[in-house]
Amino acid sequence: MNVQWLAISQSSNSKTPSTGNAHSPIATGEPNAGTHAAPFSLGKACSGDISVLPQPPSPVSESEKLRLISFYLRGTGTWCETTDSDRHFTVFSIHEMMKSSAFVAAAMSLASRHLDHLQRRHRSVTLELYQYTSRLLLRQDPARADSSILATCTLLCVYEMMASGVDEWRRHLKGCAGLLQLKKTPAICLLSQTSATLIPAHFWMNDMSLASLAAKGKVDDYCNMANLILAKIVNLLANSAGHSEIDLGESVAALWNEMQRWYRLRPPDVYPLLRQEPCPGTVSPTVLHARTSAICGNTYYHAGSILLLQTGAVPVIPETQSAQVDAIWHARELMGISTCNSSHANWVNHLQPLYIAGTVFAGYCTTSPPSKHTQSHNVASYRSAAQQPVSPDLMNLAGSEVLAAHESTMVEEYATEKILLLKHLSRIDAETGWKTSDRAAELRGLWGLR
Repeated sequence: MNVQWLAISQSSNSKTPSTGNAHSPIATGEPNAGTHAAPFSLGKACSGDISVLPQPPSPVSESEKLRLISFYLRGTGTWCETTDSDRHFTVFSIHEMMKSSAFVAAAMSLASRHLDHLQRRHRSVTLELYQYTSRLLLRQDPARADSSILATCTLLCVYEMMASGVDEWRRHLKGCAGLLQLKKTPAICLLSQTSATLIPAHFWMNDMSLASLAAKGKVDDYCNMANLILAKIVNLLANSAGHSEIDLGESVAALWNEMQRWYRLRPPDVYPLLRQEPCPGTVSPTVLHARTSAICGNTYYHAGSILLLQTGAVPVIPETQSAQVDAIWHARELMGISTCNSSHANWVNHLQPLYIAGTVFAGYCTTSPPSKHTQSHNVASYRSAAQQPVSPDLMNLAGSEVLAAHESTMVEEYATEKILLLKHLSRIDAETGWKTSDRAAELRGLWGLR
C-alpha cells in the first residue's frame, strides 16, 4: 500500500468530519455526545462488556453504491497508490477488502465527497455515508483490526484532509498512529516543516539500505526511501533547537550525502522517461515520468534537498554538481515534475513540496523560513542575510526607500515561477478537491503579494 496514506486516520478527538470546502461546503450538524465518535475511540465497545451494536442501514441504494464504487476504483482510490504499483486499494486487495462493509462505506463516502466537489454541489448523503462508516467501525475491536480496517480509517482521513488546511492535517493523523505501530505496519505520516512525524522514521521500512534496494530493482521501495530520507530531514529540523551548531551541521551533512546518494543510485525506471530543458520564455523543465512512484520519489528528493540547503549548513565540495547545491534549480525541477505529470495520486501529496519550492522564490535559499506560528506574516520581518541581495542601484537610496525598493524587487523576482505555482495549486484544488487555498495564501504573504 502507499506508505504516505497507510499512516493516516481519524483523530481520536474528532466527532464529525471537517466540512469546509473551497467550492462546495457540505452541510454539517454536530451529533449528540456519544452518538458519533471517532472510530478508534469507540471501537473498544466490542472488546468490553458492551453488547455488539446492530448493523446500521445503508443510506444509499444498490445502484448508487455501484456508481460510487466505480468512481472510487477509477479515480479516488488511486490517491492511495502513489508508491504502490500493485494497487492494493483498487486492484490487488480490493476483492478481499470489499468483504468489509466498513471499507465499502468509506470508499463510497470518499468518492461521494470527490464527486460533490467536481460537480460543485453538496449532498446530505455524503455526510450520511461518513457517519454510516463511523457507526460500522464502532462494531470493530481495535485489537483485531485487519488490513481492511486500516484501509477504512485511511480513507476516512483522506475524506477529512481533502477540505482541511494543511495545519489541520496533523489532528487527523493521530488516531491511527498507535494502531499502525501495534500492527507493525510499515508507514509514514504527514510531512511538514515544523512538526516531527507521528511515527518514528526507523519504523517505516524493513530494508533501509539504498544499495540493497537499488540492486533489487524494486522501484516502489526505492522511491519510498526518498520519502524516508525527507522524513528524517523534517524530524531533524523540527528538533533542531535541541542540537548544538556542530551536531546540527554534522547531521545536515549526513542527510545531504544520503539524499544525493539516493539520486545517484536511482534505478533506470526512476529516471525521467523524457526530459527537456526550459524553452525560451519558460522557467521549468519538461520532466515526464512513467511511474507514479518515480514522480513521488523525485519530488521528495528535490523537496528534501531544498530544506537542507535552507539550513545554510550543506557542505560544498568540488565534486558536487553546481545545480545540486542551487535551491532555485531544485524548486524549478520540482515544479516541472508536478506540472508535467497529471497524476492526481501525486498531486494530493504535492501541497507541502510545492510550498517548500515556493519558499525558495521568497528568497529562502540558504536559511529555513520562519514558522507562521512563531512570527508575523509581515514580509519585512522575514528578511535575512540569506535573501536575495540588494542591487547596487538600491545602495544609493536611504532608509525606508531602500526597504520599499527591495520589497518591489522581491515581488518582481521569479514572477513567472510564482504565477505558475499559484496556477498549479489552483488546478490541483479544482481537479482533486484538495484544499490548496491556505498554502497559496501563505506563499503570497511570503512573496509580499498581499
